Amino acid sequence: MRRRALALLLVAAALATAKVGIGRRLDAHRGLAPYDFAYVPRSAAIRWASLGHPTLAGNLYWLRAVQYMGEAKASARGWDKLFPVLDLVTDLDPRHGYAYQVGANILAGVGRVDESNRLLEKGTANVPDRYILPFHRGVNAFLYERDYATAARWFERSANTPGAPLHTREAVMAMYVKADEADTAIRFLAHMLEASEDPESRKALEAQLEQARLEKVALRLDRAIQAFRERFVRLPLVPEELRAAGLIDEIPPDPYGGAWRIDDEGRAHSTVHDRRVLRPMSEAERAESLQRLRSQLDTFAPRREP
Repeated sequence: MRRRALALLLVAAALATAKVGIGRRLDAHRGLAPYDFAYVPRSAAIRWASLGHPTLAGNLYWLRAVQYMGEAKASARGWDKLFPVLDLVTDLDPRHGYAYQVGANILAGVGRVDESNRLLEKGTANVPDRYILPFHRGVNAFLYERDYATAARWFERSANTPGAPLHTREAVMAMYVKADEADTAIRFLAHMLEASEDPESRKALEAQLEQARLEKVALRLDRAIQAFRERFVRLPLVPEELRAAGLIDEIPPDPYGGAWRIDDEGRAHSTVHDRRVLRPMSEAERAESLQRLRSQLDTFAPRREP
């Protein structure tokens, strides 16, 4: 009983200290630094000091981390302490899924992608039932690193999490296709279809499997079209020009039963099923997407007046 009372007193004292720190306003005349951590302690020390209440201590540091992320002058202050404090929070409370999710998104958005990846991988290991963590790890690989094969593997892990929404399987297929691994996408979707018993899920998987089969064939045509453009400095008008130029032995049949056409970007499309997996982003599109993510960070938390 005495031990419990002492623990509660320590927690209360820590909360009081945090309240003072959180309530402190910037003093522009004195040039005080924006909200920051003087240092981030080791989790072992905090676990010992919490006297059996590490989750309470983790919640305290999470509240301070939210203030750190929401600081109006965070960009000027820098983000050096964000990963260490999130690492501390998730050491003290390993199943704090929201800390992994929000913290990793902030880290990636401010350019600290390696730290974001480390946090998401830690979260995936500690909270394996939270599909969004491996999904965001896949997003990092796709958006920031342009590593489509790695993105596909993380999306696949997300899709295999019980309760994961259908769009995660779509992401798996798209990434494997972008990585020129359409066969891997087909095997993955075929396995999922075989294991699925829900009629709606099976219907969605069948559609995705057909799309992956279309992509496998269309990618062969895309490569031949690119070779044609490099040789003749123009796009072919019809797919038959590819065969006439000796760039492909024969025009493969459209899996949907239609014919092939070539769009203005040099990609092959079915006349029956026009949809293709989106091409990899250009540098300009990637920069625009990153800017949108950074803009979203500005609305993450209520800001204090500078």
